[in-house]
Order: sequence, then C-alpha cells, then structure tokens
Amino acid sequence: MRDPLAGLADVPWRQLNHADGGDASDVPDRLRMLRSENLDTRTRALTWLSRLPGSTAGAAVVEFLVAMVDDPGTPDREALVSLLHDVALRDIDLPLPDDFEADDAFRAAAKHVDSYVAWLSEPLLAAQAAEMLAYFPVSQRVVDALLAAAVPASANLTLGYVTGYPPIDAHLTAALESSARDVRMTAAVALAFRLGSDLPGQALDLLVDEAPPPAPPGWDRSMRGFVALALRRVGL
Repeated sequence: MRDPLAGLADVPWRQLNHADGGDASDVPDRLRMLRSENLDTRTRALTWLSRLPGSTAGAAVVEFLVAMVDDPGTPDREALVSLLHDVALRDIDLPLPDDFEADDAFRAAAKHVDSYVAWLSEPLLAAQAAEMLAYFPVSQRVVDALLAAAVPASANLTLGYVTGYPPIDAHLTAALESSARDVRMTAAVALAFRLGSDLPGQALDLLVDEAPPPAPPGWDRSMRGFVALALRRVGL
C-alpha cells in the first residue's frame, strides 16, 4: 500500500496557519506521530492536532488523515475519523442550508466520499462513516451502501437527509418493525425528515409514544433532539 503520508513534504506548511495563529510548519511531525507504535506519542499528537479545526492548515491535513484511515495498519483509526470530522465539518449543522458556503477543509473532505463508503464495512469505523456521509452529495452507490450498512440506526439518520431515491422509504418503513428500539426510532425520524406530513401513522406513533433510546454511534445530537426535529417536520 502507498505510504499514506507520501507528499507530506510537498505541502507549503509555512504558508498555512493554525486557528490560534502561528505557521503550520510543525504539523507534519504531529501527523507522523499518529503512526507511532507508542500510545502516549499518538495521544499527544491527537491532542495537539485538535487545534486544527478552523485553521488554513486543516484542508491540507484532510487527505493525509483519510489516507491513514484507509491504511488498515494505522493504529487508532477510529480516533482519526473523529479528528477528520472535527477538521472538515466543525460545527456545521444538518441539514445544510441553501446558502451553505463550504470552506476549504469541507471541500477537501468532499473528495473522499469513496473512502467513507468503504469504511461502512468496518465495525470500528462504520457509525462515524455513516454520519459523515450525511454532509455530502450522494449517488446510488452511496445509498446502496447505507441501505446495507452494518450500523442501521446510524445509517437510518443519514438516509433521512437524502432527497429522492424512493427505495429508501421502503427500507425505512420495513425498519419500523425492527426488534431494536434504536433502529425503529431512527427509521421513524428519517421518514419524518423525508416525508413530512405524509409520515405513516406507525412512524408517528413511535415518535409520540415510545421513549427515545440513546443516540446511535456517530451522532452527537440526542435522540430526544432528533425526535423533536422530526415532529416539527411533521407539523406538530
């Protein structure tokens, strides 16, 4: 496999800045530390790199974080996905508004949707990958991967933010019968997002009568918050 940090020396780091000031010439060494065999070294690097969101260096770091996660030999890959999320998406809320203006880090992350789809097949990465896919334009391949994801609750919420693709509604309607409460509830939320006032009665009953479970992995908003948004979308 290609070295995930190949090209690191070609980036003009001194011309890039941290969010809190100072040039980014110290970033390459911290990225290399993420591949260390020493846990303390990796932890220090992750903590240090947490200052990248909002920096001009963030966009340059995205491709290296993706490449490291793509490499199964990289340690702590799930932590790198979290860092990637923070760098690329920061405090962006869903759904993206019509006047959303992507910054350089977001645009850099949008180029790697194929990687996020591939991560759906990996248990440690799948939930975060499903959530990340909610931010970027989808294709039939992305939808098919979400429909088959091994993390259905997390994937259901992402499907709620997808426009079109009618098979999604059939998939979510079937999920209302799931024995798993988080799968049922996220399916109901997603159907409310997609269908609004046309929401099936079974889904509405779930949203109104069933106690919300914890939010599925990969999502920061509470399930109660998702239910509130879904009921608002329905008109309640």
